[in-house]
Amino acid sequence: MHWVFRSSDMHGSVVFNFQHCPVGDLSAFAHGYHDAAKRLVAEMERASGYCDFDGYPILFLYRHALELYMKAIGYRGAHLLRLLERPTVDIRNLFRHHRLSALVPGVRTVFRSLGWLDEFAVSGLSCFKDFDALIRGIEEVDPESYNFRYPVGTKAQGALPHHTVINVITFAKHMDPILDFLAGAVEGLQQEYDALAEAKHEIENVIKSISDECAGRDF
Repeated sequence: MHWVFRSSDMHGSVVFNFQHCPVGDLSAFAHGYHDAAKRLVAEMERASGYCDFDGYPILFLYRHALELYMKAIGYRGAHLLRLLERPTVDIRNLFRHHRLSALVPGVRTVFRSLGWLDEFAVSGLSCFKDFDALIRGIEEVDPESYNFRYPVGTKAQGALPHHTVINVITFAKHMDPILDFLAGAVEGLQQEYDALAEAKHEIENVIKSISDECAGRDF
């Protein structure tokens, strides 16, 4: 690793791929981006003035956190549904795009299968249909996760229409509870998966024990 990344001081060091399961770190990354965004928003709120470019990374961080949480729900949900032997989510192309709308069907499938759709009521969202509309509204502004990162598109045209105005602080206040809700969903999926996997493992051990015992008897 290049010397710019190395230090003899451990303070400030962070670890990547710490679980030997990088896909499992999706929610950790999402939490990190969301937390960083909230800190920047708090700083903007306290400031007597700010520059337009102070808001650009905040919007990107929120959008990216949203994308990662949705991908985490699709991935963990797919494995849980497979364990439950229910129709699952196709995650083969999960990491090949950044479109949020493409992730909505997977999230919907997971929530519907687990009976969670009725719980989707948070921060102005009364149902999953409202969440779908929110995602499409965000995609109208940033469909591919580039418009908050680059001022221009691939042909040097403006990434957003002339004089587009977004209130970053208001956006953040609307998104905070939604991201927290999605984070809770990811955690709930993991807990469901762990509990079910443990129960199935115990049942398999019992069946194997009975089978071994029967095999050792002379009937």
